[in-house]
Amino acid sequence: MVDARPDVSEFEPPTRFAPEPVRRRNGTASALRSAAAYLARTFGPGEVGPGAPGSPRLRGVPALSGTLASLVMIFRLFVPRTVGMADQGTGQQLLCSLGVRNLRPWGYTDFTNFIHPSWVPQQYYGEACGFTGSGEPVYSSQLLLLWPGKWLTPVLAWGPGVDTRAVGIVCCVVFGALIAGLVAALPGRTPFRVLIAALVTLVTADGIFADFFVSPYSEPAAFLGTLALAVALLRYWNGGRPRWASVLMVVLAAAFTVSAMPQMVSWLPAVALALLWLPWGARGRRRAGSARRRWQAFVMPAAAVIAIAGVAVAFLAVEPKRATEVNLYNTVFASILPNSPDPVADLKWLGLDRSFVTAAGSTMDSINSAVYNPHYPQFGEQINRGKIAAFFATHPERLIGLGERGISALLTPELGSAGSYMVDSGQGPGVKERRVPVVLVLYTAMKAAPVALLGLHLLTLLLGFAVAARRKSGIGRLAVVMVLGCWAQFWVVLILEGQPEIHSQMIVAGFMSALCVPLLVALVSILASKSRPEPHSEPHSQPHAV
Repeated sequence: MVDARPDVSEFEPPTRFAPEPVRRRNGTASALRSAAAYLARTFGPGEVGPGAPGSPRLRGVPALSGTLASLVMIFRLFVPRTVGMADQGTGQQLLCSLGVRNLRPWGYTDFTNFIHPSWVPQQYYGEACGFTGSGEPVYSSQLLLLWPGKWLTPVLAWGPGVDTRAVGIVCCVVFGALIAGLVAALPGRTPFRVLIAALVTLVTADGIFADFFVSPYSEPAAFLGTLALAVALLRYWNGGRPRWASVLMVVLAAAFTVSAMPQMVSWLPAVALALLWLPWGARGRRRAGSARRRWQAFVMPAAAVIAIAGVAVAFLAVEPKRATEVNLYNTVFASILPNSPDPVADLKWLGLDRSFVTAAGSTMDSINSAVYNPHYPQFGEQINRGKIAAFFATHPERLIGLGERGISALLTPELGSAGSYMVDSGQGPGVKERRVPVVLVLYTAMKAAPVALLGLHLLTLLLGFAVAARRKSGIGRLAVVMVLGCWAQFWVVLILEGQPEIHSQMIVAGFMSALCVPLLVALVSILASKSRPEPHSEPHSQPHAV
């Protein structure tokens, strides 16, 4: 069987990257340029691209990097005292499916001020378990992390049931495995790979992300799924053999990611682009039978896209109807109407009675909630995701203000009402930990000029296209896919999930934005290096076998 990898040509020699020659003035290089040249020699990508040697020279570096990353994350979460993300009342929706309940105070302020990691066995009846208000079951790929945590809890002498500290340890171990995979999948020399992996670890270790590892929320599955998808795509683009295995890795990683949270389904278009992005060069187009080879190249990725789309549709189908209703309510009454120049006209466009205008700015739990309006059944009949999308498509001017509020929420990632410490930690109520505030400091600085966030995205996107066009490695394509996926996530949250919980809903988009920093470092390192073809022998015309 002929190999269907048109983007990797056996006619092209490997490319070696070396630092650009330092321009001298009066025969002497400046100290800054000398330092830049030193960093390029030490941490530059070296030799990457088709035919370049990779993993064999790494030996035990991926395993060592992954082990260190796991230990770093465990250390930052548990030393000198445990930190995490306090439950704000929604954790039981998912964890109750494990037959456990949280040991915590009854008062809302009391239990949100501190983390309460212990969940003890509990038998549920009726609507006590599931989504609040309906009892519908809540599903998430986070359960694949919770079950090992439930097994590990008694092993660590934390009693029966589930302890979210054990879940945090599971997340740290999985994170280490993904860092090992990232080091193995990245192109270039070992110092370059380790540097990028270290930057990814530093981003994830920030408290605004890492604290979720010790919590009852689904965000850890979204973070780890995003990293797993990045690793799987790099291996897919690197052209590893057999090809079906790399495609299967992408499918599994994407299925885990899109089923973490409903908003993660927004990853689907970006993943489809990633799987179908298989460019070929002019030489490949001139080869006999190239049209047939290109057709074969797209069969497997297209099947993978269909499979991932099926998982996404199935996951949305089992989303609690009450959750969909709450999100639609928030979009109409907490997002569209409060910022409308003519709320009555908007209600007419949406097919709702004008009496609903009194509920503008409310949530379903507010005193002036629309649920008390006798016309409320009309809301369920008229409003759906398609109609909301059509509203914004016909009112594009609303997207400007919506985007500004979204950027402000993304750059304010801390959940101020949720404490980070346990009751016996000696810390005060609601205190937030800031052991590794790298991303928090970056975002806080960007709030002075929010356009800087868009600049970060655009720069990453443009440099990603530049590297992808030179076909040096998959890292350029990954940068493009990450930015597009972040934008899709951003707008899906804004348009379809409303405003009341926008800060917590933007956490995943904030994580993807933060990953642009290590990606940008990698892209600049490659583009700042000079390509130099190496001597090679005559190409072999015999095709590889799958």
